[in-house]
Amino acid sequence: MKKKTQSIRLIDNKYIIEVSQIISKNSLHLSSRRIRRLAFLDLYLPNYSNNYLYQKYRKLVSKDASNFQTLVLFIAIGILSAVFVVLFNLAS
Repeated sequence: MKKKTQSIRLIDNKYIIEVSQIISKNSLHLSSRRIRRLAFLDLYLPNYSNNYLYQKYRKLVSKDASNFQTLVLFIAIGILSAVFVVLFNLAS
């Protein structure tokens, strides 16, 4: 039986572009090959923690994702509260 291996080429180019924008905003300039390797480690080996550069990459990407989730949460709460205000005004 052949052992199934993961290829670095499986990572979508859109994801690499988004990550490179996040990293360049935080003044960490890396080549696209290195970003692809770090993304591969992030997606397929989530418990990997031996590399300082990977730890820095992971912290930046996680911080950006949590900021985006917070923004979406505030928008959703705003929409729901607006719907409730409209419904209570129509009911009275």
